[in-house]
Amino acid sequence: MQIYEQLWGEAVAALALGRPQVDPHLSDRAHDWRRGVSLLFQPSPGVQARIKLLLDELAAEFPGQYFYRPEELHVTVLSLISASEDWRNQIREVSRFKVLLREALRGQPNFEISFRGVTAAPNAVMIQGFPVGEALEKLRGTVRRAFAQHGFGDRLDRRYRNVTAHLTAMRFARPDANWQRLLAILTAHRETRFGNGRVSSLQLVWGDWYRSTGNLRILEEFRLENGD
Repeated sequence: MQIYEQLWGEAVAALALGRPQVDPHLSDRAHDWRRGVSLLFQPSPGVQARIKLLLDELAAEFPGQYFYRPEELHVTVLSLISASEDWRNQIREVSRFKVLLREALRGQPNFEISFRGVTAAPNAVMIQGFPVGEALEKLRGTVRRAFAQHGFGDRLDRRYRNVTAHLTAMRFARPDANWQRLLAILTAHRETRFGNGRVSSLQLVWGDWYRSTGNLRILEEFRLENGD
């Protein structure tokens, strides 16, 4: 997928120079009030376990950086309220969002995701996800059209348009690290296979920027139909 290659190129340039983008909020999580609402799914337990092996390897060499716990790993299907401190002014719309999602997702088929290879951005490490077939793309299109038809088209994808199935596994919290060493490890895992998983349900969640378990609330779950 071209976007993964583009991100990787940007990350290589930043890490090779020892100039990653450190997340300023990670040093003071207690005062980070950014919250948002997203439609997402989690990888299967088997995929989570294989990703954890990589994260354990990275955590041993790069203490002090931010690593997602297995149960926090997720793929964002669509961002409905982008995480910000302004979320309270938009949260009243969630009840309407639920109605639209129930209608748009009715009859949508489940789908398979293949997680293989590592990519990165100047501020994070990601696991590449590749949809098997077009079901995820069609699902996103159906939801976007439903929201647009009811005057909520401008609510979706405010930070960036969700087109991939990646998941973020590590964020950079401290500048003092051997970034060239990190680049070498990530390069070695560019083709690592983490497994496939079938997605049979989506969750509408309210949470912080990192979707950390301590600040996560499941608002509704939507079952997908059997079949491709």
